[in-house]
Amino acid sequence: MKTNFLLTLILLTILIFNSNYSNAQTQTLGNKVEYHGSNKKLAVMVSDVNHFKAAAETIELLKLKENGLTFEIVIVGILAKEIIENQELIKIIDRIEKTGAQLVICEYALDMLKVDKSKLDKRISITPNALIYMFELEDKGYHTLVF
Repeated sequence: MKTNFLLTLILLTILIFNSNYSNAQTQTLGNKVEYHGSNKKLAVMVSDVNHFKAAAETIELLKLKENGLTFEIVIVGILAKEIIENQELIKIIDRIEKTGAQLVICEYALDMLKVDKSKLDKRISITPNALIYMFELEDKGYHTLVF
């Protein structure tokens, strides 16, 4: 009897916590995010669909053009293949294009995954090596993150 009560209490606590967490996430996404940093040049390297989606949502919230921000998303890993095969990602590319952010993809990843480059969306630039590209962005004063 005590065990059932304890399990019920634990499950109830987990449900309440998850509900509050979900609410907080939803409320945050609906608002404009203010960037308080002084550097106006930002870049992220993403290797999967979820991080790609998160980057797209973040740049929409940052209002790049209004705030004079430059943003680059560098695509590597399995995402280099997904970006061609997953039609859902075309809608995200459309959204990213409207923000003014730049998309760059790693040619090395395309080659390793045997991706047909002719199928690549023309709005995505190709760089021979994403790691070197990220180093170069840092040299140009970009703040960079890798996901």
